[in-house]
Amino acid sequence: MPVHSQSRLATSDELLMRQVHPSQITEGRPSSRCFTPTGTDKGHLSADRESLLTPKEAYERYLQRKQLLEGGGTWGVSIAEFEQLGLLSYSDPLPDNASHALVDFTSAGDEKKQLTKGKLAYAKAIERKRLHPPPAADQ
Repeated sequence: MPVHSQSRLATSDELLMRQVHPSQITEGRPSSRCFTPTGTDKGHLSADRESLLTPKEAYERYLQRKQLLEGGGTWGVSIAEFEQLGLLSYSDPLPDNASHALVDFTSAGDEKKQLTKGKLAYAKAIERKRLHPPPAADQ
C-alpha cells in the first residue's frame, strides 16, 4: 500500500466512499472508527473514488465481495475535506477494483492523532448523510 506522489489525487469535491459493515452501525450511524485506518492498514484508509464508481455500485460490489445480503451503507468524504484535515489522497487501483484509493493518515502522527482526524472526517460524512442506500430508505 505505498503511496506515490505521481498518484496523488488533485484537490476536488470528488467523494472518497467508505463501505460500512452492518455491525458498525448504531441507530443508523456508522462508528467513527470506520473513518480511521486500523492497525493492519499501516496508516492508509481504503476508499472508492466517486468519479469511477457510483455509491450504489460501490455498495453492491461490497455486498458481493463480503457475501452479505445487506450492508450498513456507503458514506463519503471529499478529497478537499480530507486535505483540510492535512490528509492527502492517492489513486491506488487494484486488479479487481480500478476505483480504489487511499487516504494517507501517516502524516497525522501517532494512533491517537489519527483517531482525532478520523473523527473529524466522520463528522463530514455524517453531515453529508448516507450516500447509498439513500437516507429516504430509512423511513
